[in-house]
Amino acid sequence: MILALLASSALAQPRISFVRRIPARYDLGQANEVGIVYVIGDNDSVGTFVDEFVDRTNRFGPIHLTDITAHGTYRGRKPDANAIRRFRRRHPADAYMGINGFSCETATRTGEGSTTDYEGARVKRKHEFIDAVCRARIEVLNAETGARRLDFEVSGEGTSPRVAKASEEEAKIARDSAARYAAVVAAGMITPRDLREIIELDPAAPFFERGMALIDASRLREARALWDGVLAQKPQSAPLLYNLAAVSEAAGDLGAACDYLERAVTAAPKERKYRLAMDAFWRRNRN
Repeated sequence: MILALLASSALAQPRISFVRRIPARYDLGQANEVGIVYVIGDNDSVGTFVDEFVDRTNRFGPIHLTDITAHGTYRGRKPDANAIRRFRRRHPADAYMGINGFSCETATRTGEGSTTDYEGARVKRKHEFIDAVCRARIEVLNAETGARRLDFEVSGEGTSPRVAKASEEEAKIARDSAARYAAVVAAGMITPRDLREIIELDPAAPFFERGMALIDASRLREARALWDGVLAQKPQSAPLLYNLAAVSEAAGDLGAACDYLERAVTAAPKERKYRLAMDAFWRRNRN
């Protein structure tokens, strides 16, 4: 889905720039308000995971995620239908969510570096650091019955600073780092992502400057209408077909964009840039 036209041209090469919205991997449907109602984990970095998960999800939008578990400190079994009804009275939401099976594995690593001694000479020193991997299963529950709607697993990796002798403090740093990365992954799974795209236009097309002026003025629909009118007179103009494909894609009409590109390739079969444009179109819109 295309969100908005941002810009249009540059001095070196005219172009059209727009934002494309990539759907979330796991669609929560119409659920905008979501509450985390249980968290089950085997170490206290689960609190870091929950805090980061909530913050990242709310930052990305459009889902508003609320932690109802006192920042991940709740430990217990999954709520049954009666517990879900109680949650609905106190914390109404469109869906509920649980963090299940949060756990981290750590491993102590060694390495060798160099430092400066008291005389200013470089000497080799051994050091230790800790790598961590944290995993969790995210479960999304029906807001009325508590039945599981979907679930998915996430993981993240983290590491500690290098020190002479690694301790529990370094292990905690590594676990928290891994928990944050896993939370970023989790938020990305349920929120759409905006990606800016730039397509260079072909100035060889007839009536190019008039259409470009409309694009520069954010009058995208009028630019497309102008070039469509010209196309009726010059149906075999590959540059014009190519530019119409770009404008159509920026406006969110992917079917028309594909059609225009196919016609451009047919009109100029020896012109490599139109074939490359078709390949790029499919890569951008493969989902």
